[in-house]
Amino acid sequence: RNPSICPFSSGVHAMGSMGVGFLALASWLLVMAVDAFKLLDVGPPRTGTQSIHNAMKILGLKPLLTGYKLSVRHALCGYLFGNGSLDDALAVFDGYDAAMDEPVMLMYEEIMAAFPEAKFLLTISDAESWLTNYVELAHLLEVGMNSSERNWFYSLPTNCNAMNSWGCNFAKTPSPKDKDTCLKNYDRHIQRVQEVIPPERLLVYNW
Repeated sequence: RNPSICPFSSGVHAMGSMGVGFLALASWLLVMAVDAFKLLDVGPPRTGTQSIHNAMKILGLKPLLTGYKLSVRHALCGYLFGNGSLDDALAVFDGYDAAMDEPVMLMYEEIMAAFPEAKFLLTISDAESWLTNYVELAHLLEVGMNSSERNWFYSLPTNCNAMNSWGCNFAKTPSPKDKDTCLKNYDRHIQRVQEVIPPERLLVYNW
């Protein structure tokens, strides 16, 4: 085993600060000599995905954060929730070293198969805190967007925004039923990712 990867072989490595986490992430990725897609962040949105995006850029990599490039979600969601092709969805990753945000975090099995050398980063936080954070973000976006931006945003497939695919409802204060469904699917995702992705390919970052 490469000694720079061994600390992560258990699949779980808790990091107490972004500084320590950045160094660990850098050592984990920079040993990869492959000139291909390197990292998929399989953590849900609002679990530090923007910080990871910025860290990738500092490392000189080219990351894709779909919240900054919403147009790519059409091909991704067409595949995940419609009749779109896998080839079209995978083409989104061309030219990028890493990807994060909704809905790419749901494509870990496809990425494992298409990019055998790729690694996976699971960014997580307390489920209740995550939901509160997302509700606050949804409110800020609703207030901050102009009408044309809002119309374009909501023209995307329903399951392509605000974790609607998990039954979440962040546009208003969630009902007890919506909240329960959303949090259960959050937990299911975290659990399944760790069951499916081999430990030697997975780094868990618990904020």
